[in-house]
Amino acid sequence: MASITGAQTKAGVKIASTWGTSVACGAGNSFAGEISPNFNVTEITARQIGSGNYMLNTATKGTVIPTISLTADLGYRNNVDVLIAQMMGTSGAPSEQNAGEGDYLHQITFNTTLNAKYVTLAYQSSSATSIEFPTCAVQSIGITTTSIPGYIDFTADLVASGAELSSSTNTFATLANCTFDEGVPELVAVDYVDNFQTNAESGAAVGSGDQYNITSFELALSRPQEVIPEIKGSAGNPAPIATDLMDGTFNVNVKELVDHAYYTIWSAETAQKAEVTVQGTQIGAGDNKTFKIILPRMLLVTEPTYALTDQGTNTLALNFRLLKAAANPTGMASTYPYFEIINTLSTSLLA
Repeated sequence: MASITGAQTKAGVKIASTWGTSVACGAGNSFAGEISPNFNVTEITARQIGSGNYMLNTATKGTVIPTISLTADLGYRNNVDVLIAQMMGTSGAPSEQNAGEGDYLHQITFNTTLNAKYVTLAYQSSSATSIEFPTCAVQSIGITTTSIPGYIDFTADLVASGAELSSSTNTFATLANCTFDEGVPELVAVDYVDNFQTNAESGAAVGSGDQYNITSFELALSRPQEVIPEIKGSAGNPAPIATDLMDGTFNVNVKELVDHAYYTIWSAETAQKAEVTVQGTQIGAGDNKTFKIILPRMLLVTEPTYALTDQGTNTLALNFRLLKAAANPTGMASTYPYFEIINTLSTSLLA
């Protein structure tokens, strides 16, 4: 066998129902992005006092609790949507927006029950071998603009049930069958015509009159969880448990300070709500492909950052803490941050 280049490698992501039980990736399950695993191996060594040894003569590995970092381009249907849905936990059957056009709206919301489903992640590692992480839970995601216009970066951190170097489920040949639903998936590219709309949480539904021009944004959501090794009468790591609250931040940059509106919002601690909407090409004669981030409650805890560091016009940075709303704000369907995606997939992202 021989090595394989990163670009030639096939990788797959697929929803799995049972922790520790992998599923075979194939048609519709391709993933294109950087994959950085860490097996997090512990070492077990014996006490040496009284042994007469001058050096350890035995050691063995202890726990293996892999974590994986992923970096990819955000896409409307490139299985990044599946990773988001796994972490958030709820994504029901989508609704077609225009009959017969195949434009399906997926609403991805927060499920207070941890890990309703998992994902199998596997990739080819040489010209004949593969590495499989049988089941994984996504514990954080990041969505960040790179430029305007430009593609949007997606990052995710996963914790896995284990690592298989000779899996019979996702072999090199199995992974060769991985494809994208759309052949070449359309990526989410932000442009001048896309929208960031925000107003007070207690106000009317956000609309065109609430447009706020920004030069970049960065969303970070985490759902901290941990695998706890235990004696349990069966092989493999136990399923992860929650270790902290859901947490999130949303940061935006503005090209200039034109008034003190956000200083006033910060000083009064007035909670805001917001939507980011990015659209792609039209699906048939129906709606455009759409990626929407919906933030029901966010608060400027730290002051707006307007520093005089440039001889020209100086920029404004706004760093919001994401919070749970007491009730659904007008025009929004959840008290937690959530996502809406319009793409061509007719079944649930968690199916």
